[in-house]
Amino acid sequence: MSSIADALMERRAAIAKQIETIATEASNEGRALTVEEETKLDGLQIEAKRLLERAKEIKEGEDRAADLEASFRQGGAGSRAQQKREERESSFGKWAREARVGDGFDVQAEAGAEARALAVYRGQEQRSLSASGGVGANSVYSQLWEYAIASSQLLQAGVQIINTTDGNSLPMPKATVHSTTSDSTVAASGAIAESDATITTVALDVAKYGFLTYVPSELIQDATFDVEGYIARSAGRELGRRVSKVASAAAVAGFTTAGSTGPTGTSTTLGTQSTAGQGSDLLVDLFHSVLPDYRASAAWTMPDPAAAIVRKLKASTGEPVWQPALTAGDPDLILGKAVYIDPFLPSPAASAKSIYFGDWSALVVRIAGGLRFERSSEFKFGNDQVAFRALVRTGAAALDPNAVKYFVHSAT
Repeated sequence: MSSIADALMERRAAIAKQIETIATEASNEGRALTVEEETKLDGLQIEAKRLLERAKEIKEGEDRAADLEASFRQGGAGSRAQQKREERESSFGKWAREARVGDGFDVQAEAGAEARALAVYRGQEQRSLSASGGVGANSVYSQLWEYAIASSQLLQAGVQIINTTDGNSLPMPKATVHSTTSDSTVAASGAIAESDATITTVALDVAKYGFLTYVPSELIQDATFDVEGYIARSAGRELGRRVSKVASAAAVAGFTTAGSTGPTGTSTTLGTQSTAGQGSDLLVDLFHSVLPDYRASAAWTMPDPAAAIVRKLKASTGEPVWQPALTAGDPDLILGKAVYIDPFLPSPAASAKSIYFGDWSALVVRIAGGLRFERSSEFKFGNDQVAFRALVRTGAAALDPNAVKYFVHSAT
């Protein structure tokens, strides 16, 4: 640890000594802490916590610098972070072939540059669920989770993903009406009108979902078979779809404001492009129904049947409304905003809400306890098969109904 970090830890030790002295004096005198002593203790504890966090930040910065320096010295042979990843992938294969009954594989890894580099894992937060609601430092990184994210475009649309250590009910604030100021001026010594928001709470609970597969023992023992890739693709893809389905249901239930409505007689379409107020005009109406504050980071989300309809729409200039991505690998665009496909949203039908647009960070997806992954060679002993089980506890909730609006088809 550097001299700066050492000095911070020495200051923290001195503060801890002061805390101990105050508590000991009160205990020896057989009395409770005075108000002044409690206030001083609170301040000392906050300062001690701040010093510890700062020392950790300095130490982590030094470690990153050391990794970078080592990578330059090795001529690109790889940093310690890369070596850790390779060791982890190797340990996954070893576990898949040799683990005993009841052995699990922890798919939560330490925070690092590679975890943060997952571009599809935007808006991520790692939270340790506790009485104080503290925020932890770790990030989810694993091959399984990469496949889970990749298989669900909704999870790539900017939703918040939080990870809690357990599955206790987590109350989240939900803003239904935001604060506004009065148009009236305030006279000298005059009363200021209230600008209160309407905030309630919603319980972000989780439910458990599982994936179970049997693999012939011959494939497990055959070194030429990519058992790690097979298991990761299968389990990650299906768990990702399950998380996405839960998130989609929460979006439909929580985002309740229509931004545009199809005219009568267009229950399964967007109407006729050549008719004013139909076709791409409905998408423009939906776009501008969302407040500018949300449009800055907004995205479109729709199922494949709705996407097929939108892809056929033409602007007044004859150009398709659906435009290819500006950069390979990025999502396609509608009116300059990214579009994602979610198969779990409603398909076009009478009164169906098939197209959504807005800021998806208002949708929170929770993963409790990470991804559990376990192996058993005894369960299917008679068939000479190895069983692999993956479990996820997940839930989702929309925290700001104003952030995302939808297009709803006509009733008839």
